[in-house]
Amino acid sequence: MIELQSSYNATMVVLSCFVASIAAYTGLSMSLQYAAASKGRSRLAWLACGIAVMGAGIWAVCFYEINAYRWSTGVEYDYGTVILALAIAAAAAALVLRAVSQPKLRRGSLLARGGIAGICAAVLPYAGLQAMRASLHPRFEAGTFAWFTLAVAASFIVVLWIAYKFQTSRGPKRKAIAGLLLGTAFTASIHIGLALVSWTSPEELLTAGQSDSSAMISFFLGFATLFVVGIAFAAIFMERFWKAQMRRQLERDMRIESLFRHSQDAVFSYNLEGKLLDANLAAFRLTGYEWDALSKLRLRDMISPEYQHTVAVNFQHTVTGQSRNFDCALIHRGGRRLEVNNTNVPVLVEGQVVGVYTIVRDITERKQAEWQMNHMAHHDELTGLPNRRLFEQQLIKAIADQQQDGQSAAVLFLDIDRFKLVNDSQGHDVGDLLLRSVADRLSEAVKHAGIVARLGGDEFSVLLTGGITREDAQAIAARINRELDIPFSLRGKDVHITASIGIALFPEDGDSLISLMKNADTAMYSAKENGKNTYNFYDLSMNDSLFERVQLENELRKALDRGEFFLVYQPQVELASGKVVGVEALIRWQHSTKGLISPAEFIPLAEETGMIVPIGEWALRTACMLARRWSLSEVGPLRMSVNLSSRQFVSPDFAESVERVVRETGMPPELLDLEITESMTMDVNRSIETLRQLKTLGVSISIDDFGTGYSSLSYLKSFPVDRLKIDQSFVRQMHSETKDRSIVATIISLAHNLNLQVVAEGVETLSQSIFLAEQGCDEMQGYYISKPLKAFDVEDFILTKSAV
Repeated sequence: MIELQSSYNATMVVLSCFVASIAAYTGLSMSLQYAAASKGRSRLAWLACGIAVMGAGIWAVCFYEINAYRWSTGVEYDYGTVILALAIAAAAAALVLRAVSQPKLRRGSLLARGGIAGICAAVLPYAGLQAMRASLHPRFEAGTFAWFTLAVAASFIVVLWIAYKFQTSRGPKRKAIAGLLLGTAFTASIHIGLALVSWTSPEELLTAGQSDSSAMISFFLGFATLFVVGIAFAAIFMERFWKAQMRRQLERDMRIESLFRHSQDAVFSYNLEGKLLDANLAAFRLTGYEWDALSKLRLRDMISPEYQHTVAVNFQHTVTGQSRNFDCALIHRGGRRLEVNNTNVPVLVEGQVVGVYTIVRDITERKQAEWQMNHMAHHDELTGLPNRRLFEQQLIKAIADQQQDGQSAAVLFLDIDRFKLVNDSQGHDVGDLLLRSVADRLSEAVKHAGIVARLGGDEFSVLLTGGITREDAQAIAARINRELDIPFSLRGKDVHITASIGIALFPEDGDSLISLMKNADTAMYSAKENGKNTYNFYDLSMNDSLFERVQLENELRKALDRGEFFLVYQPQVELASGKVVGVEALIRWQHSTKGLISPAEFIPLAEETGMIVPIGEWALRTACMLARRWSLSEVGPLRMSVNLSSRQFVSPDFAESVERVVRETGMPPELLDLEITESMTMDVNRSIETLRQLKTLGVSISIDDFGTGYSSLSYLKSFPVDRLKIDQSFVRQMHSETKDRSIVATIISLAHNLNLQVVAEGVETLSQSIFLAEQGCDEMQGYYISKPLKAFDVEDFILTKSAV
């Protein structure tokens, strides 16, 4: 045996250190960043890759160092020992990476892992040398090997501690330093270990060439180098990609966290069992709870009872991965109810639902606005009652329900008698107060038996359901009439109105919305024609009467243009002298086909339709033209009395229209006498103002039908009127009723005390005339003097009376 000589290849040593450092850096990257950012199998896979890269690099360094020597003899390798060397390198890498990847490296773990890793590093070169068998024999001393192993173990403890400190900052430069330090440590231990060995070989083998196993080891070394370098470059690329992804993920997480914390909507985070995990500030404001109290509540504790099932069902759908949006109601800590809109969103982690986000928005104001809009759309603004739309909806529903159950129902239509007079004479504000009061009394009269609605204007309706009978409907209608017949006290005044009611029964009088409402309306008009303040059930015969009324209304609108109206005049005589001092103009309608139509038939219709205004102006103009002509003829000047309607009197420009007629006709204003009724003066202030405007024109004012009104007597002294006309109902009953004689005498005395003249209407007998003269009545008119006459007959009557 002879001792072999060898030479050292420095390039191979530098390459070894470079490969070891790259392998260490790559192993640290995989184990510290990728493994730490993963869980489960993914974490183990990244850690195994790091160990494989670092172990392969250390193994390659070992055999690079062995091949860094130029041997004077051929070298061959044992594959089993080569694999053992790879296992030792991997074990050293695993010990190092497990140590530096821990959150906190304890002293015991540092000593154990660092020491064992150092022993593996010390043993590794000798394991590699053992793979070189047959031709070469390593020679080393046991003591030297022991001291070398202890020194390497101690140095690795120090290196491992330094590498751990460097890598905790997770910065790329620090990690590169840690990788360089570990790579240098492994390279140095292998290099020094090999340097402590000497070699011998039999003389006959000195000329042996390179073996096949040596060539194979060279191939594996090249592959390992490429593997380490390739993985290193891949790791650098992946690190950049990973950092960019982590930045994006961090930004997304921060955005989500910011959205969660600072959202104006309340956000609640629940686990799959419905336990509250977190909530934002808006949630505390919405519920009124602080976190300590809120976290102890169950999901349903804040939900209004009627929505608890809805909330539970939607939560279960969200747990299965479905987003849900729904409305419900929360109960605030203070006890008030909050209408809210909820959006349930599943929280997904790696495709699995791990929780639920509930985003809650307060929509109380929106719900209230919707309710208010819906209420306004279906209720009357003035009275708060259901309007026509809602009434018709309820009637349609009632018809369907009653048809299914076989029960009866009733529809009542009401129209307020004399409402237009109150509204026109006392103002719309008083009219509105009256309608509200009527609505209250109707609701009180009907109570829970049905639905009261206002259809518009002064028309109301009542729907009675639940198997209502004819007798029940009659009783309720009678109660309504009694309630409304009681005077209303409005702004210190008593206002008296009544109601005309029409009743249609289901199914006798109709089985549809249209038929029931039409027939109830027809019955209501029949009640008006029968004297008002009453009720009528629908009857088929009413259709003919209604048709005639509608036809008459249409004819009335055309009558003025056709010239079908004319005036007659009833003389008024002075009791003391018997002289004709005036006439009262009375309107008549001569229909082209129906003949003479009674004023009692068409005047109320004209009042209701508003046609009385143009008709009244025509009558005033016609009477003034005749009075003007008489004043210039042998008839002489006569006072012309013209009746006014309430609609004319309350018109804002009435005084101007009278002034215009007087001016255009040329009639002396002192000959014009305008007759009003007591009911027109219910609005005292407006009446006084209008009367004063008329008196300024020079016309005279008479109160017609005096004694039948309600309020004028107490204000009579304030009215600028000239005469009172005693209602004919008192005059006719003077000899049969003592009270009527007393009333007539009282009116005459009252008028004279107020410096007013008195005209008695409806005088038909000599005895009536004598009594009136005895009481000092100034003038009279009636059939005892003359019936109403046409203009030329009046002229003859006056001339004849003058001749006598």
